[in-house]
Amino acid sequence: MKALSYLFVTSIKNAFLQLLKKPALIVIYSLLLVVMIFAMLPGSSVYTENYMDRTVFLRALSFCVFGFITYSNISKGLKQGSTFFAMPDVNMLFTSPIRPQAVLLYGVVRQMGMSAMTTLFLCFQIPNMRNMLHLTGTGVFAVISGWFIIMLSSQVVSLCTYSLTAPHPMRRKIGNYVVYGLITVVIGGLGAYLLSRGGEVESVLDYFGLPLIDFVPLVGWVNAYMMGIITGDPGKSLMFLLLLVFFPVLGIALVRRTESDYYEDVLQATERTYVTKQAIKDGKMGAKNLNENVRAGKSGITGKGQGASIFFYRHLTEQRRTGMFILDKGSILIIAGAAIGGFVLRNLTQKGEFTPFISALAAFCILAYILYFLTVSGKFTQELARPFIYLVPAPEILKLFYSNLASVLKSFVEGLIAFTIITILAGLPWWYIPMATLAYASLSQLYISMSIMTQRILGDSNSKILSTILYLFSASVLIVPGAAIFGILQAVFYFAGQQFLFIAYLAATIYNVGVSILVLWLGKGILREVNL
Repeated sequence: MKALSYLFVTSIKNAFLQLLKKPALIVIYSLLLVVMIFAMLPGSSVYTENYMDRTVFLRALSFCVFGFITYSNISKGLKQGSTFFAMPDVNMLFTSPIRPQAVLLYGVVRQMGMSAMTTLFLCFQIPNMRNMLHLTGTGVFAVISGWFIIMLSSQVVSLCTYSLTAPHPMRRKIGNYVVYGLITVVIGGLGAYLLSRGGEVESVLDYFGLPLIDFVPLVGWVNAYMMGIITGDPGKSLMFLLLLVFFPVLGIALVRRTESDYYEDVLQATERTYVTKQAIKDGKMGAKNLNENVRAGKSGITGKGQGASIFFYRHLTEQRRTGMFILDKGSILIIAGAAIGGFVLRNLTQKGEFTPFISALAAFCILAYILYFLTVSGKFTQELARPFIYLVPAPEILKLFYSNLASVLKSFVEGLIAFTIITILAGLPWWYIPMATLAYASLSQLYISMSIMTQRILGDSNSKILSTILYLFSASVLIVPGAAIFGILQAVFYFAGQQFLFIAYLAATIYNVGVSILVLWLGKGILREVNL
């Protein structure tokens, strides 16, 4: 243990020493720290009205988010394995004369540090927690600590699950039955509860407050711990916190007792993680260097393209092989969120808390915000790592346009479905569907343009810090003027009678398209230098 303690302390010390050699990073981290501190300061007022209503909404939202995190980690553990280690650990720790149990404990402790670092970024959402959920300082602590606990415990359980089930196909099958059985019970219970309450929207929120939901493993426990702190029930919080500590510890104890060779179990997962990280560094997110089974689909390219348009048809072919044609998993998230949001907005509108104008604006802004994280760069980043886009004899602006067109078309289709659902459920005017869809699709192209601008400015530089700063800077340069135009027109036409509110969405679409074309023209030079 002395060797591992030395390694852990030395790693932290070396990280700080390396940071001292990079003044730019010190400035960036200092600014982030200042922003985080200001975000954590209490606001000028504390909301008490409808506090419990917001708490009920938080309880349902957190259950869904925590459930998604837990399912993703445990499902990964059942399928391909999870790991706390890196390739240097494989070369040094796994071959060292140190007990495997001590190495596993070292991995857990280091993962706690990684989870804590990830949780720090949740601090930037503290103002939103205070303003939208009306949380006090105690409530904010409950949410942040709950996030940390679920991140750590689900990853520990994932590793233990893989170590215990990998050598035994029957155990893995039983694990899948348990996971999907729990999901079926929770969703089936929600459906039965909705029917028993006559389909009232409020019953969805009430369902996640039932005492039985608190006993759903991991997800219900952390939710109960969090809500116990918020509602002032320390006994409840302590009981479920002990369960959250006991369950992962039990998994580690079983791994040790069964003498499972988890070194061999996590080796492939460690290699996969290493390959993924290298692909991210090299800008080759589509690369797969591991010998894995690949799903074979229909052969042949979708459509008939030539010249620059071949990139568009090739992307359609790649998307078709995923089984969802033009949509992807992010689209499913958008559409599911739109359905849930539609019910919520209808409920708020019927109560008189929201007007149709506010509902329409809120729906568009929330989906546009989610799209920002789902779009990032589009397909063209992968194309830059391949020789084809440089060799096709076509104008550079057309090659950039067609390499992004599939992403824009995907956003158009998912936007059309999402805004149709919201319009029907929330009772919005019919023009909202086409206008919001066009603005949404054009916004995806604008997000991609931000990456093109960043790539054009940086050139051959591989600095992730600089690319992140420039990406955020380009967001303020490209998005803020359009958002200002959209907001001003919304205010003008709202007070003018609301008959011409659609003009604001049309103006935003024209702005997005115009700026995107300008950025494509200015950024076409990135195809004149081959960076492979």
